[in-house]
Amino acid sequence: MTWTAISVALLVLGLGAVIWFQRRYDLDTKLSFDLEHPQLPDPDKPITTSQRKTGKYFLLIMLLFGAQILCGELLAHYYIEDGFFGLPIQNLLPFNVAKSWHLQLAIFWIATAWLGAAAYMVPRLLGREPRRQGRLIDVLFYSLIFVVVGSLIGEWLSMMGKGNKGWWLWGATGWEYLELGKVWQFLFIAAMGLWVFILLRGFLPAMRRAGTPGINTDRTRLTTMLLISAVAIPGFYLASLFILPNSHVTYADYWRWWIVHLWVEGIFECFAVILIGWLMVDLKLATSRSTIRALYFQLILLMGTGVVGIGHHYFWIGDNSIWIPLGACFSALEVVPLCLLVWEAWTHYRAYRENGAQFPYKGTFMFLASMGVWNAVGAGATGFLINAPAINYFEHGTQWTPAHAHAAMAGVYAFFSIAIMLYALRNISRRQAWSEKTEAWIRRSCWALNIGLAGMVFVSLMPLGFIQLADAVANGYWHARMTSFYDSTLAKVLLWGRMTWDLIFTAGVVMLLGVVIHVVRNLKPAQDHEMAESHQQWDKVE
Repeated sequence: MTWTAISVALLVLGLGAVIWFQRRYDLDTKLSFDLEHPQLPDPDKPITTSQRKTGKYFLLIMLLFGAQILCGELLAHYYIEDGFFGLPIQNLLPFNVAKSWHLQLAIFWIATAWLGAAAYMVPRLLGREPRRQGRLIDVLFYSLIFVVVGSLIGEWLSMMGKGNKGWWLWGATGWEYLELGKVWQFLFIAAMGLWVFILLRGFLPAMRRAGTPGINTDRTRLTTMLLISAVAIPGFYLASLFILPNSHVTYADYWRWWIVHLWVEGIFECFAVILIGWLMVDLKLATSRSTIRALYFQLILLMGTGVVGIGHHYFWIGDNSIWIPLGACFSALEVVPLCLLVWEAWTHYRAYRENGAQFPYKGTFMFLASMGVWNAVGAGATGFLINAPAINYFEHGTQWTPAHAHAAMAGVYAFFSIAIMLYALRNISRRQAWSEKTEAWIRRSCWALNIGLAGMVFVSLMPLGFIQLADAVANGYWHARMTSFYDSTLAKVLLWGRMTWDLIFTAGVVMLLGVVIHVVRNLKPAQDHEMAESHQQWDKVE
């Protein structure tokens, strides 16, 4: 109770300090154009072979996204009935398989979106197509499919009691977010290593141009930051290899939280923030100098609070009690940079709105603006709520936890991944693929995803979690975690009521899938010999 109160006080103090510091030193991103006479980016430049080949990544993303949503809807049914509308599907896909697939598919499709979008950027930065780059893009793509399909099959076999021999290597490890066996973990790391190699082939030559007359040094720094954050993605995932079959639960869960919190919530966040800055500059919406200053400030806040804030998990693995005050206070301060990003999102949305219908990346900015709001509401507010020690002691792992997880994972990383997917697709497809009808379907999809997610979190999961928290306080944590809790009439009403919001969210996914199929069928032809002159202007002085 004491440290919960102190963390709230530090949150208020931290917000005030950050707002003062940002205003005092003018750390906002500055628009790089006159709103009355904007210099709009040109998405109709020639593309290379490797850029064209990234189109299949985005189709794979939507298929994995759809499969993940179906697993999530199946899980919701398992809370209230043994099956799916009376069908005994639990004999084929039991709860633990559906849950493992739901989590793993989220990581896979979000990672694929980032891999595809970053691979698209390489020729854009370098000004030419690196040798055999298209072949490497194909190798990476089919490697990802092999890892995804192989790991999902291995998890199913392991959890169904088939193929128990070598389960730790090919099956499921049993650790949430790290279910895939060690062989698949190594292959996943190798695939991300290949992705880093693909990026290095374009990023390093672009970075070597720093100091050359006529080259913007700030843009070179932005490229360097993006590369470092990309290298950190496979680098920090290496923590998953420290968990072995005979690892003590405290040791294993310590490294698991590195993946769940530091990798997913920390490194992913840093990569997303830097890539947003890169997009703002590339789309001629922000100056590179102001973007660099804003990114330094935001990254200091993100990592400065997040690295220590991971300690709010350590109480549950039996670590020293010092992590209760440290984890509580720094977890509270994690909300501050997330709220700061809302202002950035609003700035970007305002820039898009002021440009009107002629701006070619409206869909991208709709999802970026949505991401900014969910960053504060989902990752920030609901995360602060469940991590306060006085709440967490009774709530840990109950329905408020998936409320936070859905609001943060879907609202932040999923929407951001959709935004960069639409950005890349707009650049590699023909102009006629982006009619007013296409833009209208993207708008409908964005609204459906936002409404469905908001209803799922705030109309179903949050009220259900409140009832469960009250049960834990009154009768004990063990009582609230019993399956009999879900037999109450109110719990059943809330869980059945979630169906409406799930269907709305699913409709948004289906609409977006239709858009992606339509766009991928209208890709521009590769013109490697023409792209150099069109793309080599990125890092010139503004």
